[in-house]
Amino acid sequence: MNIWLVLNLSGGLAVFLYGMVVMNENIIQSAGNKLKTLLMKLTGGRFKGFLTGLGITSVVQSSSAVTVMEVGLVGAGLMTFYQSLAVTMGAEVGTTVTAQLIAFRITQYALLITAVGFFPHLIAKSKKIKNIFGTILGFGFLFLGMAIMSDALKPLRSYQPFLDLMTRVESPVIGILVGLIFTLIIQSSSATSGIVVAMAISGTITLPQAIPLNLGASIGTSITAFLGSLALNREAKRAAYAHTVSQTIGVFIVFLIMMIPHGTSNLWQEFCIWFTRAIIGTDDLARQIAMAHTLMPVLRTLIVLPVLPLFAKVMLLMFPSKADEVPFGPKHITEELLDTPFALEKARLEIIHQMEITKCMLDALPACFHKETRSDVGCEQVSLTDIKVDVLRKVIVEYLSKVGQRRNLAEGESKEEISLLYISNDIEAIGDIVDKNILPLAQKMLSLKLAFSLDGWHEIMALHQRMMNNYDNMLRAFGKNDLSLAKVVAEEKVMFAKFENELRLKHIERLHSGIKETSETSAIHIDLIEQYKRINSYIASIGYAMLYEV
Repeated sequence: MNIWLVLNLSGGLAVFLYGMVVMNENIIQSAGNKLKTLLMKLTGGRFKGFLTGLGITSVVQSSSAVTVMEVGLVGAGLMTFYQSLAVTMGAEVGTTVTAQLIAFRITQYALLITAVGFFPHLIAKSKKIKNIFGTILGFGFLFLGMAIMSDALKPLRSYQPFLDLMTRVESPVIGILVGLIFTLIIQSSSATSGIVVAMAISGTITLPQAIPLNLGASIGTSITAFLGSLALNREAKRAAYAHTVSQTIGVFIVFLIMMIPHGTSNLWQEFCIWFTRAIIGTDDLARQIAMAHTLMPVLRTLIVLPVLPLFAKVMLLMFPSKADEVPFGPKHITEELLDTPFALEKARLEIIHQMEITKCMLDALPACFHKETRSDVGCEQVSLTDIKVDVLRKVIVEYLSKVGQRRNLAEGESKEEISLLYISNDIEAIGDIVDKNILPLAQKMLSLKLAFSLDGWHEIMALHQRMMNNYDNMLRAFGKNDLSLAKVVAEEKVMFAKFENELRLKHIERLHSGIKETSETSAIHIDLIEQYKRINSYIASIGYAMLYEV
């Protein structure tokens, strides 16, 4: 054993983890909100939730990424604690796909996959295309890292101190602790299980040594969701704790089975060997290790999923709900109101609810950009709030459509219904601008450690305040059906555009004077004031819709 082995092994692990980061970043950038919405929509029952968690994690290749999203949705009230449990179980099975792919020797195609991803990613102009091939590039790096580690580990087959160490790992308790600690450090069970399979391919590990390491990794991976929940509410923390408890239950079940002697080994080891031979028709060690890694969460799911309501009750006893922890949904509209004279008025109240939630998003924007208060967690909370806006818009549109179908509306009511549809869509558009256009600017400033100049910051805040004043006027005008105030809101569009243009000129003056912060943030500054202008245009459009009931 020499320094080059350590360096090659470390480098291989770095390439693997970097590949996972690249893959996850590109998937999240191209489909992050879609994945969150999918998680939220496809979790009606325990079996559907399980399949959703399994499917998404199989694509993302990170149960940590999925459970962090899930914990965020629970914390925002967009997913119930009970729904999150089934998703977690599916994610825990899905994350074992990495080890299965490595065991199939896909690592031999790592360079080809990397090339297929790299060159299109390099020349692509479309962000969507870049993200697609960036995902493939990350996938290639992932397997390239595994190939490097597998080659680096081969000399250890004859290194006696290492062989003595691995003999100790055969003890289930020690092996589980080693796998747990290693996974806590690198925060990726896929990396741990991948290394274990790579060791099998290089001939440096046995099945009795591999199984406890992967069991420890299964518990260690839950730490990411736990850390992600620390800044969230009690409901989100409960979901993260449940992830850890669920994994521990599965490991404990397998541990008990391992205590049952069978032949020259134990019942669990013999079962994994038999299952691999029966399903795949091979005695390949890497396949056996990967299958054992998959069978643990599958066995736990078969035991826990049928009694999931009981498991949820136990977790609720350990971490009781508070009065303010209720699932998110509409407050004012129900199916029973469709045929009543109050149907449109209730829709109006629900739109006010939608407006108030969007106002919370807008109020949170300064904190996302200020260098003393900005954080990834803050941006993520604003992004999750946009999902609430989208949920309400969908419910409101469906409700208003049914009102138009089931009731014979008078001409004035028909115009009001159409106007309400326009207004709800405009509110959703405002939320989308924040989520898809403004938050990426905040995250870019955070990642690059940039800050606006003092004058630039004051101007952004002046623009923000002017936009918020118009939004507040719109909210009051809509709530009180005040047409004179609605006219003020609509006319502010022209005045706001003039003010925005003045700020552009001031920014250019500072740019010419050579202020460092102005130069560094120029593109972001100009883009941000453009997005504020777009938001105000939608606010003015709502005022116009109130005046003319378009």
